[in-house]
Amino acid sequence: MTVEEKVLHKIRALLNLARNGGDPQSNEAQSALLMAQRVMAEYGINEIEVSDSVINQSKEILDDYATEFEKLSWWKKKLGKVIAQNFRCYSYLNKCNGYTRLAFMGLRQDAEIAIMAFSFATDHIRSGADRFMKAYRKEYISEFGLRPSISQQRGVRNNYVEGWISGLESQYDEQVNKEGWGLVLVKDELVNQAYKDLGLERGRAAQHVRRESSAGKAAYAKGYSDGKGFSAAAHGRIKR
Repeated sequence: MTVEEKVLHKIRALLNLARNGGDPQSNEAQSALLMAQRVMAEYGINEIEVSDSVINQSKEILDDYATEFEKLSWWKKKLGKVIAQNFRCYSYLNKCNGYTRLAFMGLRQDAEIAIMAFSFATDHIRSGADRFMKAYRKEYISEFGLRPSISQQRGVRNNYVEGWISGLESQYDEQVNKEGWGLVLVKDELVNQAYKDLGLERGRAAQHVRRESSAGKAAYAKGYSDGKGFSAAAHGRIKR
C-alpha cells in the first residue's frame, strides 16, 4: 500500500467510524471532519519536509463529482466551497437541463478526501437539522396548538443549516491558524492551471435570506454550535 493509499484509508476509516459509530453527538463524530483536514495537512507537511530526491511522486489531477444531477440546494454549494478551500481543492458546478451537480478538482488524494468530507458533512447536517426541526415542531404545536407552516419550517431549517456551515468554517479557520497550516493548504500550481483551463464563468455566491425571528435566530445559533461542536474533542497528532 502506497503512502497516499494509507492516508486515504486512514481518513476513510475516520469518517466511517463517525458515520457508523451510533452516537452522532460523540467526540468521534464531532471531530471527524477536523481530523480529516489534520491528516491531509500533516501529510502535506511531511511532503514538504522530505526532499525531491527522496520522494519522486507524479502529480495527478482528479476532477470528480460529489453529487448527482439534482436541484442542488444553496447550502450544498456553500458547503462545497468551505470543504474545497480547506482541502486544497476547487469546487464548481456543472449544469444541464435545469439540474446541477457539484464537483471537486484537486490533486487526486486531496480531491478524494474532499469528496469524502463533503459526503460526511452532508449526512451530518441533515441529521442535525432533522433533530432540531423535530424539537421545533413539538414546541410550536405545544405553544400554538397547530403545526408551523411549510414556509416557516423551511426558513428555520435553512437558518440551522447556514449556522452549521458557518460553525464548521470557523472551526477550520481556528485549526489552520493554530497549527500554522496556511502555506500547506495552498493549492498546487498544477491544480490552479487545470481549473483555469476549464474557463468557468464566475457565478453568484450561494445564499438564502436568513429569518430574523426568534425561532430563526435560535436555529442559526444551534446550527453554529453543532457545526463548531468539534472544539470539545481532543485533536492529537495522528501518526501514519
